[in-house]
Amino acid sequence: MNQVLIVQKRTKFELDQIIYPDQEFYKKITQIQNNSYDRIYNSHIRQLESREILRKIFPKGKFIFRDELDKLNLQDFDLVIALGGDNHFTYVAHYTKGTKILGCNSDTKTSLGALLAFDPNSLEQVVKDDFKETKIEEWSLISARIEYPNGGYLETVSSVNEVSVRNASPDLTSRYIICKDDEREEQKSSGLLLYTGAGSTGWLTACLGNTKSSLGEFPKNANEFRVFTRELSRKARKNYKLTNFVALDSISIISEMNGGISIDCLPERIYPFPPGAIATFYLSPQKLRVVVKK
Repeated sequence: MNQVLIVQKRTKFELDQIIYPDQEFYKKITQIQNNSYDRIYNSHIRQLESREILRKIFPKGKFIFRDELDKLNLQDFDLVIALGGDNHFTYVAHYTKGTKILGCNSDTKTSLGALLAFDPNSLEQVVKDDFKETKIEEWSLISARIEYPNGGYLETVSSVNEVSVRNASPDLTSRYIICKDDEREEQKSSGLLLYTGAGSTGWLTACLGNTKSSLGEFPKNANEFRVFTRELSRKARKNYKLTNFVALDSISIISEMNGGISIDCLPERIYPFPPGAIATFYLSPQKLRVVVKK
């Protein structure tokens, strides 16, 4: 690996220092929040240590924070390392455009890191072995094109995990029409969840609760995505047909609400979805190239 880019995540403590420059007031806030100061600060220290380990592993690597990604062409690098948690990984993945990405958990004590194959110590060993114990997986991505009633349109970034389609107000019913092949169904729910194999064990599991999806988990590289309608009434669950299905080709959603389309649960990746807008979802022709353990 000649050119390695390491994209760091700012810790919660670092972000909180920007919001609360008065340390006494900040400590008062964390005291109210279940005496969380020590937990937040200790995680901060562990993540600083992770950065230092990676600086030793990659002395010639380029280290940035993710707000600098817009200034770089990631195709200039052989490998991009996302140092953080799952949400940080998906954010960085939106920029890779074919460049290999590796997920490294910056704090294993507070983050499960379901999408992250490495931590700093295991990554150090992998580099010593010249990446011999790794392989590259190609994960499927969901892309979308949104057409607006005024004639405008946009292409979203490609989703690694899931796409949420819902009312902009979480307290209001989501209203939309699903168009799949020759089927067309108007629905009311708390929103739609479109997910890849990478997302089949995440938010979907929480949405299902005690119910079981007949579809189950599926591989991250599967040539399909799946759709699940959230929180339907008993009557709707009985009568609707398009509530839990596999999409092999594109599907379209017509908005009947002041809604939003959220990509990978990231606040930076929410697109307006007003009444009359049409969103077409499909598998991206480009795969996410992820370095994982053999």
